[in-house]
Amino acid sequence: MDLNKVKQFLEEQNFPNFRLNQIREAFFIQSLGGFEQITNIPQDLRNNLKEKFSWLLVKETKTQGSVKAEVAKSLLKLEDKQKIESVLMIYRDWISACLSVMVGCPLGCTFCATGQMGFKRNLTAFEIIDQIVYWNEFLKSHKIHESYKSQVTRVVFMGMGEPFLNWENVWEAIKIINAKDGLNIGQRHITVSTAGIISKIYEFTDLDTEINLAISLHSPFQGKKEEIMPIAKQNPLPDLLKACEYYVSKTKRKLFFEYALINGFNDGEEDVLELKKVLTNKLFHLNLII
Repeated sequence: MDLNKVKQFLEEQNFPNFRLNQIREAFFIQSLGGFEQITNIPQDLRNNLKEKFSWLLVKETKTQGSVKAEVAKSLLKLEDKQKIESVLMIYRDWISACLSVMVGCPLGCTFCATGQMGFKRNLTAFEIIDQIVYWNEFLKSHKIHESYKSQVTRVVFMGMGEPFLNWENVWEAIKIINAKDGLNIGQRHITVSTAGIISKIYEFTDLDTEINLAISLHSPFQGKKEEIMPIAKQNPLPDLLKACEYYVSKTKRKLFFEYALINGFNDGEEDVLELKKVLTNKLFHLNLII
């Protein structure tokens, strides 16, 4: 739901401010399924809202997995018929949503299916947020038992697209995800994953948040990295590591390096030895993707 447009409509119709608060609560906290279910607002207003606005800007077209399996992936259709993927992962009391920020991606990483799609467009802030609301409604309708948590508790921007290349919308989404009257997910439970855009890492660090940062590394050698990640040519590894040192020095927080093992390419002894040289800072943490 684009709450900015809903707010504008309510103001134009001279509805009191508390009506927007009721809608926000129904959307973010109660995980209701539509305007018609908000029983504490007038029927006429419910009908008008349903006619003028989409409850969700994403619509499920196909889902694999389940709550019981502790992982699910959905293909979601946007209002302009473009499609994105979003993933739900459950581990003990962690319920994480892996969010897309673009339709496609312009970076062209060779190991990534999204990169081979090319870039279609950026997602809006509310298209990003609605992926979480979709999963909250999914959890509510598929819970295993009455005591089962029905809310996403963690968010990772590791889906389709590069977050730092759609940062204006991603940052707007994060503020609502974190807000008390939004989804109320703490900054320490939010992770932004980047392919390594150096200038944006500095900007992100200077925001002085507690949001986690993850870097796609995938090789400790500049030449190999360029082979699979063309963006590395404009963001060379030595400079990237300087930005990473700046991040951990200023924030005193762990920095996560994502490393997808590719058989015969980046999993040899020489790669391991070079990784040891690269990841010398005690706040650098390596996540192996097998």
